[in-house]
Formats: sequence, structure tokens, C-alpha cells
Amino acid sequence: MKPVTRLFLITTSWTLAMFVASNFLSAWFWDIGTGLIPIIGFYSILFAIMIASFGTAAKLRKAPPSVTLMALGIILNAVFLGLLLVLRGASRHYYIPLAVLDGTSASFYWLALYVLASSWVRSDQARWYNSWTGTLEAILGLLAPPLSGWLIASFVGLQGYRLVFAIAFVSLLGAFVLILGAVKAPDTQVAPLPLDRPSGDPVPYRWRALLWSFAALGLRDGIYFFLPNLLLFIVSHSTIWLGIFSATESGLMGAVFWALGRWPQLNHRSQSLWLAAALSLPALALAVLPLTTSTLFALGIVVSLAYPPFKISLESSALVAIGGNHRTESAMIRRTGEKEVWINSGRVISLVFVLSLVLWLPHFHLGDFRFVLALWGLTPIAILLTFRQTLGESDPS
Repeated sequence: MKPVTRLFLITTSWTLAMFVASNFLSAWFWDIGTGLIPIIGFYSILFAIMIASFGTAAKLRKAPPSVTLMALGIILNAVFLGLLLVLRGASRHYYIPLAVLDGTSASFYWLALYVLASSWVRSDQARWYNSWTGTLEAILGLLAPPLSGWLIASFVGLQGYRLVFAIAFVSLLGAFVLILGAVKAPDTQVAPLPLDRPSGDPVPYRWRALLWSFAALGLRDGIYFFLPNLLLFIVSHSTIWLGIFSATESGLMGAVFWALGRWPQLNHRSQSLWLAAALSLPALALAVLPLTTSTLFALGIVVSLAYPPFKISLESSALVAIGGNHRTESAMIRRTGEKEVWINSGRVISLVFVLSLVLWLPHFHLGDFRFVLALWGLTPIAILLTFRQTLGESDPS
């Protein structure tokens, strides 16, 4: 099996597990009586653990092989799901160690995936790779969440949740079998061509500015990662609606990812990023609208349409900067770790902000979250401004 084929299959298995189970994780904690503050705390701890894990990777002079890290990440996530199956409702008492376990497994997996992608994907294929993996995620996202929501709603008590967690567990075991057969990524690779530049030009990306862009992306992700899903579940009291919501987001993002991959000229940075930032602005309307199923669906549409251009531009730039300037696997792991520290720092900052509002404002109610979600529609502007610095003022694109 070719390494790239293996990587796609592993990614498919991991993505399937995430769509089947992770989209309903906050709903699971809510249904077993965990409470809003512990749920926000769970995700804050998860991202903090990812900062610590990636920060450690960024400092290591000799990191473990990326295939080993990926195998550990997959098996730890399977253990996480196994604990949810065993603990059932008692999981609410162990949300802190569960967050540590989930954050560690995600750190190992994503660190390994980014390094393997940098090693196995040529720089002239970077945009294609990110576009089509996004499309693959969208297809799975269209199918898995509605099915999971229906299964959860079809069984009494927690049995439906436990069934979807078991399905995700089996999918992760398939990914583990695939990574066991992987060969070690080569320590060196052919020097990649920089994107959108003649082959003789240097790579045009400024690494420090790119890190600021990832921090801004993390600031956006921290809130939109789980809060709209959780609020939709609380408002609608339906895992079916939650599954449809997740599928709608995935379908829209997949359509945009596919279009940008099919017609790369649409992803002309100076146009697509401005358009993505402008598409985010309608989220401000949520400040004057009630927090309902309809308004949350509208927010999901806005977020889904605006996200892919930023994702493709930042991740494609990172693949070139990591794989092109740093040839050894250990060096790529260190650079990838540094990138992930910045994006997860942005996520933690946004969640700490929300947690502070809930704890310090005595009259903060569920409906007040609409102001937070509305104002967060401005965060793509920060991504746009920092990424322009990444390219440099003289960049014609």
C-alpha cells in the first residue's frame, strides 16, 4: 500500500470516529448532568493539554517516529471511548482526567498526521490535499452525524450514546491496524516547490507571522468548536436536530472545499480571504435575535461558508514552511508542535473568556450566549490581517 493511500484510509477511519461520537460528546455530558461550567472546563483542559503536548514536541531534539505517535494517539482515543462505555453516567465525575486523556490522544494523532502529510505530500499538491481531505470529511459529516443522532434518540437512556461510542471505538481499531503496517517516514525528502511562485524563488511565508495567523484561527475555533452544537442541543432537546446541524455544516464546508480544489483560481488569496471575512459578518445579527434552533442553524451556515478559504490557505502555507525548510522528521515535528501551540493557545484564550463571563457575571443566562457567538464573527478579520503579514506586502497575490 502506498503511504499516501494509507494516510487517507487512516484519516478516514479517524474522521468517521470523530463524526460518529465527538459531535455528541458535549450532549452526552449535558445529558448525564455534568453542567455547563464543567463542560466548558472539559474543553479548556483538553486544549491546554494539547498546548503542553505540542509545546513539549517543539522542544524535543529527537522526537519519536511519527508513526509511533500516531499509533499512540489512536489507541489512547480508543481507551477514552472505552472509559465512556464503562463509566456511563459516572463520567461526569471524571471529566478532568477524561479531558487529559482526550487532549493527549488528539495531540499525538494530529502531530503525527501533520508531519506525515509534510513528508508524503509534495508542496505542489498541498492545496489539492487539503481541499480533497476537506471534501472527504464533508461526505462523512453528511452521513455520520444524522445517523448517530437518530440512533441516540431511538434508544432509552444512555444506550444510544453507548452504541455510537462503540461504533467509533471499532473505527479507531481499524485505523490502528492500518498504522501498524506503515513504514517509517523518510528522514529527508525532495525539496518541495513553493506555492504560487516560480521554482527558483524562496518560500514566501514568514513563519512568525504565520503563527499569529494560527493563533487567530484558534481564537475563532475555541468558541465555534462545540458551543453552537451544545446550545442547539439544549434549545432543541434533540440529538436528531444536532445530527442534522452537524451534517449541514459539513455539507456546506465540503461544497466549498470541493469548489476550491476543483477551481484553484477561486482561492486567489486577496479575494477569497476578504470574501471569507465578509461572509462571517452576518453572525453579528445574532446579537439582536433570540437564541433559537433557526438562528443557530443560520450561524452554522455562515461559519461553514467562511471557514474553508482560511483553512486551505493557512494549512497549505504550513505544509510548505514545515516540509520545505526543515528536512528531518524530528525538525518537522518540532515545527508542527510550535504551530499547534499557537492555534491551541488561541482556543484556550477564547474558552477562558467565555468561562470568565459565566463565572463573573451573576445574571449571565443561556440566551446571553448569542452576544458571544455574534461578536466572535469578527475573529476572521484577525486571521485575514495576520495572514497578509505572512505573505508580505510585496506579494502580488
